Amino acid sequence: MKLAVYGKGGSGKTTLSACLLQFLNYFCEFRVLGIDGDHNLHLASELGATSPDLQQGDCERVRDLGNDLEWLSCYFAGSNPHITVDVPMIKTTPPGEGSRLLRLGDPASWRDRYVTIIDGVELIRVGDFTEDDYRKKCFHSKTGAIEIFLKHVWSDSNEAIIVDMSAGKDVFASPLPSLFDGNIYVVKPKRKSLANAEDFLNHAKKFGIQILVVATDIRSREEVAVIENHLEQPVDAVIPHDSFFVQRDSLLLSSPPHVREASFAVLDALYSLTDLLRQLPERNWEQILTRMLYHHEETANDWAGSKFTAQIQPGFNPFEQFQLASAR
Repeated sequence: MKLAVYGKGGSGKTTLSACLLQFLNYFCEFRVLGIDGDHNLHLASELGATSPDLQQGDCERVRDLGNDLEWLSCYFAGSNPHITVDVPMIKTTPPGEGSRLLRLGDPASWRDRYVTIIDGVELIRVGDFTEDDYRKKCFHSKTGAIEIFLKHVWSDSNEAIIVDMSAGKDVFASPLPSLFDGNIYVVKPKRKSLANAEDFLNHAKKFGIQILVVATDIRSREEVAVIENHLEQPVDAVIPHDSFFVQRDSLLLSSPPHVREASFAVLDALYSLTDLLRQLPERNWEQILTRMLYHHEETANDWAGSKFTAQIQPGFNPFEQFQLASAR
């Protein structure tokens, strides 16, 4: 499954992302990849990483996805003849003949270049602004790397890719939400968090994006009812207020405790959320491809230039290998 986690700052978005990655890996024996797509870059520390963990070998730091677009684009373009110097890969370019499409578990150069392993969880960071970026680029220039990656790397049934997204509704300025099997919005029983959730969900409806609502830091059923009444939709999962989460945020501990140390109440909530995620609809590969082609053609006509429509190959199905495998 491919999941995106959204939410206002302080809602528990990154904490839930980290706990879900650890839970799926430790209790469900999933292969998991977390992608930190938030400019605050807190997912690594929430997983318990230290600065040395983010080093590759003895001294070289693993690269950030969003600051390595030239290599990333060239790598996934493979031998696709429709991606050239004059018509390069952009974030909406669909995979084509010769493109490098991979399963999450496949041995691959991208893993050696980008991945840090933290207690069984693989992690990629989109990255922060560099000196060359200031006053020139917005954070979308980084998150476009997530789009490229997700179009070319696909998870199997016992694997999960979870992206800790940036907090705002500006994600709808791109087709990124359409690349996920599930989109999760995290909301706390607080006024500002609830207001942000309402605004985000209204935008999601306009773009036809289904959102699962996860309520965090819940102390009573009444709080859930207030959230549901305000959002006019059910809360899909509830994460209780618990001392485990207080410990995760404590300055007295060198790193947040692993989810295997969580209370029964927290584990039960994560089991329920996992059961819900297992019920997500199977991938509709035809629909996925249709959306990719539509978004790329729209981008080409709106701002990139009509020459980029040549990257669309009518009748070619890049996902045939995955369709055949899932049909077995």
